[in-house]
Amino acid sequence: MKRHLSPSDRRILRTIQGDGRIPNSTLAGKVGLAASPCLRRLKALEEDGIIQGYRAMVDRKALGFEVEAFVFIKLEQSEPGWRTRLVERLKGYEEVIACHALAGEVDIIVHAVARDIESFGEFTMNRLLTLPGVADVRSSFVLSTIKPQSPIPVSD
Repeated sequence: MKRHLSPSDRRILRTIQGDGRIPNSTLAGKVGLAASPCLRRLKALEEDGIIQGYRAMVDRKALGFEVEAFVFIKLEQSEPGWRTRLVERLKGYEEVIACHALAGEVDIIVHAVARDIESFGEFTMNRLLTLPGVADVRSSFVLSTIKPQSPIPVSD
């Protein structure tokens, strides 16, 4: 069931997406609430799962990951339970920073990072291509990021 968001909830969501570390007193001032009601609304948004968490955005290159790619995976049907095993293995690979099931030309898209092209090749050849039910793997390398992940639009 979809929760009704008040105008104050929407202002909180717009603000918190831009700065997840904003102090409650500052947030309250920006959204036009007193501190206590603002904190109650924020906690309710967290408890209802609308705010799913807070995280830092880290520069991959500063951590030694020079390669970033999107990997397109086509699946073939196999024995029962293959999809569950495949998904669990994908979740366990540190190179996989995001993964989505798709409808259309490919079945899964993996957003991956690697220290260098050799590491990416090893990841692809020895891990992705050996996963159960994988029929085809194709990769596209990121040359530059035009628009990084942005806040989810919150309309009035």
